Amino acid sequence: MKRKYYVALLIICVLVSLVLAESSWHLISDIFRGQTEVAKAQALTIYPDNSTSFPDVTITGQPFNISIDVENPNPVTINGKIMVNFTKPDISRDDVVVTSADKFEGHPLYVWKYGPYEDTLVFIIEVNGGDRYFHFSTGLNANITYFTVQYNAEGTYDWALAVIQ
Repeated sequence: MKRKYYVALLIICVLVSLVLAESSWHLISDIFRGQTEVAKAQALTIYPDNSTSFPDVTITGQPFNISIDVENPNPVTINGKIMVNFTKPDISRDDVVVTSADKFEGHPLYVWKYGPYEDTLVFIIEVNGGDRYFHFSTGLNANITYFTVQYNAEGTYDWALAVIQ
């Protein structure tokens, strides 16, 4: 019974402290107010550069480089990270390796590997420094980054490439 009494007393003390703290704030300026309407940004277009596309057929252990182009139709710079997914029945964590020795705005890139989630491995490529985002300016962002993919197990893989926030 004493424990419940002390808990109730503690809760009351915390609430009284919050009320006293809030009443001790004294405004010394007028209040600046406004309203902002936020519209949905147009989707970015992402694709491998023509000189480094995903191959239709390759062999295990043979790395290949992919260079990414991103088109931004918006009138402002859009920040994002690059996501690459590989799906294959019974995929394991070591079936695909994605690395990058590239830099963006002077910062090296980092590749996070997630999964497998059911039959999918997910890789997130981000900037290792600054705010961790690629900055896709208006228009074509050619060769924004490159990364290396290596398949380590036989099979047919579906892949997907996107920009995420």
